[in-house]
Amino acid sequence: MSVKIYLGKPLTPDKVIGRIDDEGKIYTLEAGEEEYIGWIDYEEGDVYDDEDVVIGWAEPNGVVLAYYEDEDKESEIGFVNDEGELFYYDENEDEVYFGGLKGFQDYAEGAAALLFFLEAEED
Repeated sequence: MSVKIYLGKPLTPDKVIGRIDDEGKIYTLEAGEEEYIGWIDYEEGDVYDDEDVVIGWAEPNGVVLAYYEDEDKESEIGFVNDEGELFYYDENEDEVYFGGLKGFQDYAEGAAALLFFLEAEED
């Protein structure tokens, strides 16, 4: 079963912005077109981009960390809860609702959603 990634904005219907297939491959969805952008290592909880570079991961409690290879630095950017709801931290470090996952099975899927799609929410 594939996982659908939804962007939730106030006063508008949730919008499907991506999906994760059964093998952990991540795709964007725009204008009916899919584009492969990365994959999940479910065993480790790591998220990789399409060039096989680790961009972040999910901790066992749902906390999502972004990894910046150039600086060898990690940063907590948000979390996914047990219901598949996604939250990120704004510039004031307040929790902000991002959206959700339908068919959610693993925290790494929430990490992938935030790591790849957080910029889409801010546009």
